[in-house]
Amino acid sequence: MSIPFNTVKIEKLRVSQVPINPSTAFNSGDMMKWDPVNLVATPIVASDAANATSAANFLGVSNDTNPITSLGEYLAPTTTGIPAGAQASGTPSRIAIVTRGMCLFTVDDNSTYFPGDAVTFGADPQKIRKSGASGGAIIGYVAPENSFAVSVGATQGIVATANVTQILINIQPAFNKLTTL
Repeated sequence: MSIPFNTVKIEKLRVSQVPINPSTAFNSGDMMKWDPVNLVATPIVASDAANATSAANFLGVSNDTNPITSLGEYLAPTTTGIPAGAQASGTPSRIAIVTRGMCLFTVDDNSTYFPGDAVTFGADPQKIRKSGASGGAIIGYVAPENSFAVSVGATQGIVATANVTQILINIQPAFNKLTTL
């Protein structure tokens, strides 16, 4: 699981309320996919990197965290599926997911990024990569709002350093059956 509370910058916003399994841990800023068997949102995992099937079920970015560590609470209306000693928050077992927007992600490859380049899932729920982003594996595009330099009339790409460079991405989830947009 990734470090909680990655810096996620959201410029434009469309949020959906999506059901979750209350015993699943995830952080605000995690990319989430739809589990078509259990009909709940789950966080992206390492095996989802550049995976077209996972990209087809991409919902968006979590706007909530489970468990709420500072409160020792899980997002669940009952104690079902909650570890011993933890308390339910009393809220419904669903979360807010940003389904359309511009989010800031860390890259996990050393590619050069240009405006409009396609990206896919990286090695954890808060990372993206350019390599492997083709066909059905695309989850968004590099936003032109990034700090691109222009030299001799041409845009210079951002040369990324894996696990350091952060890039603004216009997310475009393929799984849109739960949203109006």
